[in-house]
Amino acid sequence: MNTMYRLSMLGCTLIGLQSTIALAASDTEPLDSDIPVVLTPTRLRQSLADVPASVTIITADTLRRFGITSVPEALRLVPGMAVTQATGSDYRIGYHGTNMLTPRRMNVLIDGVSVYRPGLARVDWKELPVAIEDIERIEVTRGPNSASYGANAMLAIVNILTRHPRDSAGINWTATAGSQRTAGGTFRYGGNVGASTAYRITLDHQEDGGFDVASTLGKGHDTMRLNRLTFRSVTELDSTHSLDLQATVLQGLKEIEFIDRYQQGFPDIGVQEVDVSARWQAHLSADHALQVQVYATRHSNAQAWRDCLPTITLLPQLATLWRANPGYANALLAGRTPSGGTAQDNVLAASAIAAYRALGPRAATPTCVNANQNVAEQRIDAELQDTLVLSDQLRVVSGFGLRRDSADSQTYLQGRVSNNSWRVFANAEVKPNPAVSINAGGFFEQDQLTGSAFSPRLALNLHANESHTIRFVVSRAVRMPDILEQRANWRYRTTGFSPTLNGATDGYFYPTALAPGNLTSEKILSREIGYLGNFPQFGLLLDAKIFDDRLHDLVSEKLQVFNFVPTNGNHVRLRGAEVQANWEPDTRWKVFLSYAYLDNAASTLFEQTQYSRHSGALGVSRAFGNDWQAGLAWVGASANGFGQTFQGRSDLTLSKKVRLGDNRNLLASLTARYRDNTTSRYLIDAGQTKESRDDSAMQYFLTLNYFF
Repeated sequence: MNTMYRLSMLGCTLIGLQSTIALAASDTEPLDSDIPVVLTPTRLRQSLADVPASVTIITADTLRRFGITSVPEALRLVPGMAVTQATGSDYRIGYHGTNMLTPRRMNVLIDGVSVYRPGLARVDWKELPVAIEDIERIEVTRGPNSASYGANAMLAIVNILTRHPRDSAGINWTATAGSQRTAGGTFRYGGNVGASTAYRITLDHQEDGGFDVASTLGKGHDTMRLNRLTFRSVTELDSTHSLDLQATVLQGLKEIEFIDRYQQGFPDIGVQEVDVSARWQAHLSADHALQVQVYATRHSNAQAWRDCLPTITLLPQLATLWRANPGYANALLAGRTPSGGTAQDNVLAASAIAAYRALGPRAATPTCVNANQNVAEQRIDAELQDTLVLSDQLRVVSGFGLRRDSADSQTYLQGRVSNNSWRVFANAEVKPNPAVSINAGGFFEQDQLTGSAFSPRLALNLHANESHTIRFVVSRAVRMPDILEQRANWRYRTTGFSPTLNGATDGYFYPTALAPGNLTSEKILSREIGYLGNFPQFGLLLDAKIFDDRLHDLVSEKLQVFNFVPTNGNHVRLRGAEVQANWEPDTRWKVFLSYAYLDNAASTLFEQTQYSRHSGALGVSRAFGNDWQAGLAWVGASANGFGQTFQGRSDLTLSKKVRLGDNRNLLASLTARYRDNTTSRYLIDAGQTKESRDDSAMQYFLTLNYFF
């Protein structure tokens, strides 16, 4: 553990933290306080002193000062957030970590639209449909938030809020180049149609060469190339009504190094996505507002490759035997005579053995085939939200929503599977007197695949005075199993046989995985005690919390075609403390400090595959004369999980703004990055790890931003 790591851990312990970085929200106003205001925890606009959770706010200014060019890298600043980059295109991110195989217990919103994939329960962090230059701020609610947003906000929620089009007027052009074949370019134009409509159009291209050595084959074949076209407009229909329209088209390629040992070439993934949304808001009075939001998303992965498989694995008789008794099929492939099954199993085994013998020597020679893991996921969602101020002491937000999720894959599902759901929710803020704030709420949802779930939350905030608040929170939250977990019919159809097999040119690879279909929701009972301290005379904001989270009915098993046995038989207890601090003594300085201590007691090693007992971040930025700025940041995690490697990183960013006249400006930034460990190792199965690594500990990135 290096000196900087020890100093930062000691500093975090002594000072405390909140990387609650100053809120710069164009669509929210201060609530008679210099404490930042947030929207995410309860759907109500609230001061941090009143919210029922710890919140980290990362602003566009912070992203710029510290040379942060992606959302995954920004989340390294959040206390307790576990961020692992497995390959150039694959980030595994989860609040408090737990299961790295498929992190799926944290929801992510972009302007109210969820980017959580409904079919395979994941967030594709490198493919988020937003350019970093369009982000106004990121609000991270660090704790269960199913009471406001339902299933999948089980451990936390990340809400990415983009710039209002009226704040994006003019031309903005950004170009980036750096180590690891990193390159990118973003062009944005913002304008107006008449006096009522503001709009922006952003065209973004990003390319990341990934690691020098990646995954199993060690060829470094993990580049990510992505193109985004985004549009947003806001129309003020009149003094009380507005319409917000957004659309994104995304296309890209993810290089994938390894699928199986029989592959011929690389199984790269072609990515396509289309998102559209509309949000209508009506301020019916000073005390009453309505919002209707409708959105539709479609994301598809096209992943095809060629395999040269032992011919025996393509026999239809072996596939039939596998579906009846996988142990019999495995015994046959191992050269043993299967036994101990039913009479029907013995009949099927005899048929498979006869087909195997009929092949003769060809049984062990390869037959080359085409295979794929293509999948398309869709979501259509509509929601009505009502916000009502009943008095100075009581505000209520409530709503109703409908959703249709679907996934279409001949490999994973043998077709299309849909899941319809509906929900109702309500959250109330009660202030019986200036010293007390109470937040109470709940979210009830019903879906076709799993059933119903209710997620309540109750919080008491005690205000000793305007500067000191103590927070007590108890909540329950859930994660609903995804379509694959509940309805998997996983089977690889193979085509283009060369040579043909008994005259056939297509068929199936022998294993099949069928979901039991009886999973219930994952659950958490969370208890938290927090403290918020505001010291405006020093420009200091502190937040600290201790927590005890008990997760149960967890689906922790690795889901794979050879061993698909998901259960609700796992649990984990997470206990610890987090602190974060933001210090801005004047407009020149910005300092943040964060630390998280976590104890993970799990029933299975899979729930400890992404676990750091200690993690933290430290950043200092200073503005100088002549438009110079410098920022130095360090992030690190002790990586105590199975198969993990310690991560520590220091970034130095220098920037200079050049005024070209006529409101034309050029901002040049150079970031130098040093990594304490150039290897990223992660668990892929019990006792099995993979690793990616770079040849050099140093990386450099240059960004030019021209705007007027």
